[in-house]
Amino acid sequence: MKTKTLGIIAVVIVAAGIFAGWYLYSSGTFEPAPTTKTVIDSRGEAVEIPADVQRIVALRSGIIETLIALGAEDKLVGIDESTKAGTGYGEFPIQLRPNLIDMSCPVTGKDLNVEEIIALDPDVVLIGGYGRLKWVQPLLEFNLTVVVAHFEELGNFTRDLKIIGQVVNKEEKAQELATYVDNYLASIDDKVGNIPDGEKVSAYFCSHDAYSVYGCTTFEHVEIVTAGGTNVGEEITTWLPTISPEQLIAWNPEVIFTLEGTDTDAILTDEKIQTVSAIANGKVYSIPEAGWDFGSLRSIFAINWVASKLYPEKYEGVNITNDATQYYQAIWNVNYEGPSLD
Repeated sequence: MKTKTLGIIAVVIVAAGIFAGWYLYSSGTFEPAPTTKTVIDSRGEAVEIPADVQRIVALRSGIIETLIALGAEDKLVGIDESTKAGTGYGEFPIQLRPNLIDMSCPVTGKDLNVEEIIALDPDVVLIGGYGRLKWVQPLLEFNLTVVVAHFEELGNFTRDLKIIGQVVNKEEKAQELATYVDNYLASIDDKVGNIPDGEKVSAYFCSHDAYSVYGCTTFEHVEIVTAGGTNVGEEITTWLPTISPEQLIAWNPEVIFTLEGTDTDAILTDEKIQTVSAIANGKVYSIPEAGWDFGSLRSIFAINWVASKLYPEKYEGVNITNDATQYYQAIWNVNYEGPSLD
């Protein structure tokens, strides 16, 4: 008898719930959960995306690193060419998640395979970098949803991080990481932010040889000046022009930075520029990893490393390799495993 009574009560409760739902819906007071939401991307464009994004094609390795940091890499169905190769800028995301290398890659050389992206059926295509904006329009012509997150300008790194967080519904985690990044930059500024102009160390950032210079429009320039230095090539506004040995001698930088994998011995032994201060004093440094110069959250840590090379006296007693591990742990929960930085 008791069981029967409980059964009747349960039926009544269910019926009441159904009636209440019908009443709210029919009276206009019931609002179903939204199926879409709007994200303002790095272009300032309002992009309508699914409220619950499940399938993402990410066409930049730095974006993939960010998805991993947010714990949302499981949503990936397509990746960029460097991550697919597992080399250069794509080496780090593959170190973090080796299984990604088996994923589809709709990029060959510098060409985008739109048909392959359509076949992947993404909810959103994520693109970053000014050089890849040319891909946006072809994707839009096939009614694909495109969100741009550049990770190109220091002042907008946390904005772009939050854009990715919105796309994958990880706003709280994105805010946590953004706060960490802001505090990290503030700690660097505490060390080197108040150096008088006349006492700032002069630096030069080149590509894989001594004569291809990064000017004032590049993130490499931003890294130097945020680390408290002056960029001798700041007057350069074109992309990676070649300069003469005479120009480098005239600039006479105290420190030279180059991209990862550069033969620094070749620069140090170049007979044409032996009088340059950085050459004479052996202060030529190749960044340890691709992605330390732009496009990745790792390039925020690289500012600290640059500062340690410009002002070693301010880093006395600091183990910069341990600092790297602390940063990597905070963002990706892994240790830094690159070359020693001390």
